[in-house]
Amino acid sequence: METEHSKLKISDNHKNCSYCNKPFTEELWCKECDPYRIIEGWTSGNSVIDKFIKDTMYNARNNGYEFLECVPFDRFTDIKEIGEGGFAKVYSATWIDGKSRYNKSDDGSWKKIELGSMKVALKRLNGSQNISDKYLNELKINWKISNKSGLKFYGLTKYPETKEFMMIMQFADKGSLRSSLSNNFNNTMWENKIYHLFLILYDLNSLHKLGYCHKDFHTGNILQIDIGSPCVSDFGLSGPANEPKSDDNVIYGVMPYIAPEALNGDSYTSSSDIYSVGVIMAELSSGRPPFYNNKHDLNLSLAICNGLRPEFGKGTPEFYKKLAYKCMNANPNERPTAEELMDIFDFWNDSINGKKDEIEKFGYKGKEIKAAFKEANKEIPNISTSYEKNSDAVYTNTDDENKVDNEVNLI
Repeated sequence: METEHSKLKISDNHKNCSYCNKPFTEELWCKECDPYRIIEGWTSGNSVIDKFIKDTMYNARNNGYEFLECVPFDRFTDIKEIGEGGFAKVYSATWIDGKSRYNKSDDGSWKKIELGSMKVALKRLNGSQNISDKYLNELKINWKISNKSGLKFYGLTKYPETKEFMMIMQFADKGSLRSSLSNNFNNTMWENKIYHLFLILYDLNSLHKLGYCHKDFHTGNILQIDIGSPCVSDFGLSGPANEPKSDDNVIYGVMPYIAPEALNGDSYTSSSDIYSVGVIMAELSSGRPPFYNNKHDLNLSLAICNGLRPEFGKGTPEFYKKLAYKCMNANPNERPTAEELMDIFDFWNDSINGKKDEIEKFGYKGKEIKAAFKEANKEIPNISTSYEKNSDAVYTNTDDENKVDNEVNLI
């Protein structure tokens, strides 16, 4: 995989393209010339990937001159495997050159700025040598979400040993929300939890507005960047919200977070993601993974379909539990939307900060919300998060370990 990104020329005249002398279609970007000039001289080895990257260049705008890059694998050092699931392996690495940016100078010209080396995550997509619609869908979703919120998607490289494609992603150095709960639960107050929920729902709402549902939404797939802000990640199972269920008789996911209707064989929808939000709310309350002491097997699937729900931590406000149970309602049509949840968490966040004392919303005044969370904070240092996990409790989505047999459909 070869690239000539470093040879991109930027005109000193910010009004016209230096190659065709026509006015820029954007302040910097000439759609007629620039994508061709950048693409010229390299190929990913796959025409579908080449077209996808070229499309991101054609649609580039002036927000830091964002588009995807193809990067030779030898431009990465310190490569270490840090995670594995059923569909990908993830590595940390140092990108020697780092992501390129363009800044406008005082004289109106645009100059390329090399940001220098940066730590990134490389996600190797299993079996992606001949890109499938499934993997292309993941790339497109990550790119769309990256431009709105969530982890940044910088480009692609190739794993030389297998020729599999690797996504170049922003590195989340604070780990997952699950690891954060394990390590810092007794120091994480309710105001932080509610703000995190707002940010999480912002990402999920962005995904739903694009017409997709996540399908594998759990605390292990919510990563935290350097400032501790959570970002939804891992769209390997995502697809159109109206996509019919496949006929492979297998449900992929982490069982405690899967909505009853999906366990029962129905198609995943955006409402299925909302069920997962309710489970995440319970986990934020207790500090423990849902159903940690259960085997994640057919019996648990049946119990969930029959109404079993995860436990909450001591002192959790009743209105919080009420909302979480609403998210986990057995009827998908009775669950709130991501946008409605985002609005609720925004109100709670403002209430905690004393901005909505006399305003009543969703059945409670701001001062009641603030008082309830203040009281709940007193319990957090005393809540024990130690637990003995059942050896058959699985919290990662893998091909072999966490398939739910369609015997659940016999309910």
